Amino acid sequence: MVERQAAPTHHLWQHIADSLEVAVCAVDRELRVLTCNRAWDALATQSGRTDLLAAHLVGRPLLESMGDEDRRRWSSVCERLLDGEEVSYWAEMDWPVPDGHHPATLTAHTLFDQQGAVLGLSFTLVDARERRQLEDMLTRYRVELRGLYEVAQSVGMIRDAAELYKRITGHLGYLFGARLCVIALHEQPGDRLVAHAPAHGLTPAEVEQFRLPAGLLAGDVMASAAGQASYRLFNRLRTLSAEELAFAERWQVDSLLCAPLRNHGRWLGVLALATAGDNFTDEEGRLLATFAGLVSAAVEANQLILALEDRASKLSAALAEIQELDRLRDNLIQNVSHELRLPLMVVQGYADLLNDGAFGTLSGELQQAVEVISAKTWQLAKRVDDIMLLRGLQQTDLQLSPISLAALVRSAIDRARVSAERNGVQIKVDIAPESQPLVADYRRLEQAIDELLENAIKFSPNGGQVQVTL
Repeated sequence: MVERQAAPTHHLWQHIADSLEVAVCAVDRELRVLTCNRAWDALATQSGRTDLLAAHLVGRPLLESMGDEDRRRWSSVCERLLDGEEVSYWAEMDWPVPDGHHPATLTAHTLFDQQGAVLGLSFTLVDARERRQLEDMLTRYRVELRGLYEVAQSVGMIRDAAELYKRITGHLGYLFGARLCVIALHEQPGDRLVAHAPAHGLTPAEVEQFRLPAGLLAGDVMASAAGQASYRLFNRLRTLSAEELAFAERWQVDSLLCAPLRNHGRWLGVLALATAGDNFTDEEGRLLATFAGLVSAAVEANQLILALEDRASKLSAALAEIQELDRLRDNLIQNVSHELRLPLMVVQGYADLLNDGAFGTLSGELQQAVEVISAKTWQLAKRVDDIMLLRGLQQTDLQLSPISLAALVRSAIDRARVSAERNGVQIKVDIAPESQPLVADYRRLEQAIDELLENAIKFSPNGGQVQVTL
């Protein structure tokens, strides 16, 4: 124990200082030791630096432990403190210990006697290892949270596969300090893993050549116990099999860290990091497994989007083909109908003239033949009209307007009476008073009612009747 120089408040100060866990020392105006507590003695003894207990306490030994900036500040701060100015001074320093140095924080304050005169200075030395560890941990967590945020943002906003892989591998490569970061996926279930570009640290040509060692990923090696993060860590690759040695030499890496990409129980692929030196830890493995959960959802969503886009493209092509076939069909119907109508009109016209005796009286058999020609020609012309009607039945072609359905039905019945009388069929009508007009395409509805009446008359026996109720 060092011999302490007496001070006016020595016993009280010593009692209080010895009760503290931090190292405390008091010096006079010449910076000679007045007294120090047990913690300071212990630090000096552990460090093997008895000169820290000598009269030149704040001299060479302490200055050697400070940085250049703190050394420059030290002289002016001590002068201000000894002048009684109320300033607080602290400095970071490396405290010498048997196995090297560890961080410490030195704080200086003015020391007054009982009359309020400046007696000297009070120094407090605090072990900063735990605080620095906490600061390093906090910094690491901040970086990790930032990485999680950036990856999550990429997952949520980016739909282009190339941009998605570029963002994810770039963020993770930087966060883990890895030389390579690659997303390798199964093209089909059970197929080999194929690296996808872009990848951190690889050119597009190198991505095509990149293959993870199959032996390391054989079987279900990526499985994990319930509630545990799934990852595989391979340090010292060059000491493993020939395949791992070739992989390490080809890509100039020594460590490989892999986490499976799984979603809903399906293994999509692997998120892999590789670096020179045996730098990866289990803590980084668990962190990578956390990132893999986000990436898995993004990869599967992207695959679904690509599949949907491919399906939509095929459907669009099929629709275009159907529309082209519809156009060709319409053109064919229109051309055929046009080519048939004129000849049919000529045949129908001459048959009617013959039937009416315009070319003289016809014999019974010839008259019957002309009537058959006229009837069949009319039927063929009707079929052409029906084809044109079906072609035009599209919503975009409808000409809608308010119409009287009762008037439309009466008009159709009047047109059908000649055909009904010819076939010996009676038409009976029961039309109720109309309440409100109907919005429809007059021409199309008229054609439909005419067709219904014609079929009813055609398939009714001679002497039968057709009942029309509205």
